[in-house]
Amino acid sequence: MRIEVLASESLGVRSMAVEVEACGTKILIDPGAALGPKRYGLPPDEIEIARLAELRELIRKRLRTAEIVFITHYHFDHYSPDWAGDLQGKLLFIKDPVRNINRNQARRAGEFIERLIRAGVRWEVAEGRRIELLGGEIVVSGPLWHGPEARFGCVVSVAVREGGTTFLHSSDVSGPVLEEAVDFILTQRPDILFVDGPSTYLGPRFGLKALEVARANLLRILREVSPRNLILDHHLLRDLYWRRWAEPLFEAAEGRGVQVVSGAEFSGKPETLLEAERKRRKLRK
Repeated sequence: MRIEVLASESLGVRSMAVEVEACGTKILIDPGAALGPKRYGLPPDEIEIARLAELRELIRKRLRTAEIVFITHYHFDHYSPDWAGDLQGKLLFIKDPVRNINRNQARRAGEFIERLIRAGVRWEVAEGRRIELLGGEIVVSGPLWHGPEARFGCVVSVAVREGGTTFLHSSDVSGPVLEEAVDFILTQRPDILFVDGPSTYLGPRFGLKALEVARANLLRILREVSPRNLILDHHLLRDLYWRRWAEPLFEAAEGRGVQVVSGAEFSGKPETLLEAERKRRKLRK
């Protein structure tokens, strides 16, 4: 199995785009990337804008060669509606556009489906699916809440299995902070877990209790599953000091042979937290 994190906060943009090659099949999960419109009251600068263009080009290039594509929900850092035409001829699985979805994402989903229809692209609902591969399978969760509050709607997690190796892409489960997301991870027992982590940069706006629960859940996963790699990124990597919050995870991982890394580190690329560093760059100018 080959796994490459194409774009994420540790690579300078908001994204969880991942390419997985398993059983001779190229799979792309969440082909999208975006920038935080405001951080520290500041808009993205030219460095972030250039990085976004670079990584969107990479994602789109890999999208064109992918055979199976998953869109876990309808936030623009997880899909690109303008690329609907690039999905022709692919096996496309999308978050249910009608059920377990909030109003904003339902509107986006409807507009996206109109684009898919105009482009002649067929799609299937992702929730609860099990797709057989030659020598493996893909398992999709049911609807999972996007963090501690229902107002953001639901996402799906995707597990890819080849032989005795399982990779799991959590999507935006914000920790995981809720038991349903933890249960799916424990059931799939991934060897490589790519999880979005909680929004520590929001502090009380995310919920201090929720931050504690998310860390406790990750510690439980380390104890009960001991994945070979725990990849922490996305929401958590909007915090310059994410390693400080994750220190108990590093300590627990050390005794279990688990590597805790960012998406950039996992894929052998330089770690660049451009959004989290936005204020620093502004002050240096």
